[in-house]
Amino acid sequence: MVDAGTLAAFLVYGVLLGCVLAAIAHGLNLIWGVTKVVNIAHGEFVMLGAYGAYFLNLYWGLDPLVAAPIDALLGLAIGIGFYFGFLHRELRGKEQVTLQTELVTLVATFGLSLVLVNLGVAVLAHPVAVRYSTPTLVFGPIDLPLGGTYVAVASVAIIAATHVFLTRTYLGRAIRAYSQDIAAAKLMGVDPTKVAAVATGLGFATTMAGGALLTVWLHVGIDPYLGQIYAPISFVIVALGGAGKMWGSLVGGLTLGILLDVLPAFIPSDFAYAIAFLVIIPVLVFTPEGILR
Repeated sequence: MVDAGTLAAFLVYGVLLGCVLAAIAHGLNLIWGVTKVVNIAHGEFVMLGAYGAYFLNLYWGLDPLVAAPIDALLGLAIGIGFYFGFLHRELRGKEQVTLQTELVTLVATFGLSLVLVNLGVAVLAHPVAVRYSTPTLVFGPIDLPLGGTYVAVASVAIIAATHVFLTRTYLGRAIRAYSQDIAAAKLMGVDPTKVAAVATGLGFATTMAGGALLTVWLHVGIDPYLGQIYAPISFVIVALGGAGKMWGSLVGGLTLGILLDVLPAFIPSDFAYAIAFLVIIPVLVFTPEGILR
């Protein structure tokens, strides 16, 4: 039988983990919600963000919290390049995403995913880890890791910053208008190419920043297959919270993080992971637009 103190500790760790998972999924949510493109290579950009934090730590001694903004700038540039290299030709001039467009972008991002994984395997053969340690605060039965707490706060700040950008700036409102009705947005003077490129860049920026923050939790190391773990987690989080809903990333991340940490207290961890992901089925059946309304 699990005592109340242990259960409280698992709950706190679940909240901390859920926040960083939310930041990772947030980039996918932005791109999916605005351009309606499902980025199959999402996990590989999480992996690139984690490697970025590793090399910044290795050569310059930067901790993941400092590396995250640098990764975000790289992600912004890569995302805009990705849009013009892979998506612009297919999305240009279209006022809605067709089945053909979905298939083309799915295949393109899947191919990109394979390229990045195989390049990673060829160049970076062995798992690596970021050297980062912080004190732990003890509150009764809870050992609160300060590193995980800082990362959780930074993750929520990333989501809050994108919310403010999308609701309080002209470009952000243009992105939201584009995501709702491309034809109407164009009539209002919105440049669809510029808006879609910025939204894609913003999505990649948050993804790579999330990958950098994730390194605090990666005790087993970073390897080229990292994306194959966190891409499915990101898709589940977006589906739970609702595609295109900025705070939906946090709701989905917290839900999954708490389930992943609390369920093993009651059942074997292998079954706990399976049950945690099964939650997506009733959510899709009863609230197909996600938990957040």
